[in-house]
Formats: sequence, C-alpha cells, structure tokens
Amino acid sequence: MPGKKIPLIHAKKTPQKDVMLDTEGFFVIELIKNQEIQVEYYSNVFKNNKIVSGILEMVFVGTKADALSDSIAQYISTLRHEHYLYLGRELQKAQYALEHHQSYEQGGC
Repeated sequence: MPGKKIPLIHAKKTPQKDVMLDTEGFFVIELIKNQEIQVEYYSNVFKNNKIVSGILEMVFVGTKADALSDSIAQYISTLRHEHYLYLGRELQKAQYALEHHQSYEQGGC
C-alpha cells in the first residue's frame, strides 16, 4: 500500500512494578539432575482477591525450549500473551544452562 505509514517501535522492558500477574496460574522451572528441564504449572489459589498459593496441575519435562514451549501452549491455552513470552525467555535460559552444565535460577517477569 503506497503511502501507508508503518510505525517504528523502539523496544523497552516493562518495569517490574507494571507487570500484571496472570490470573490463570504460574510456572516453576528447574533443571532436574542436570539432565532435563522440568516445568510445573500451578493454578492460582485466591484469598481476598489476591493470589496466595497454587495447586499443581501439570508437569512438563524435556531438554529443548522449543518443544517445551509448544507443549505448554498446546495444553495451557488461556494464559496472557506476556506470560508465553516470559516462558520462552526462561526456557531458553534453562536450555542454555543445561547444555553448558551451568546452574539455572528462574528469573522474575
């Protein structure tokens, strides 16, 4: 389309104070015996409209971030878009740590 203006968006990280927690649930990512990545999915437990804990719903295991991401998206389809992006970043970090025999600690949003 001639004359159509395409916006140029400069990337910026969302400040931690502006991150919205996913009302559907949360994930815990760990390396298991430095042989695979384990991702636990918890549904949220609320008290007085605040998330106070979670109930373990599913456990995913694998060695590759892309396979884990695909499986999570297949089985848990109701997350906020930002949550999937966060998971992708964290799973890539976990895969790198696994492949390079390093420790991994899950980061915040």
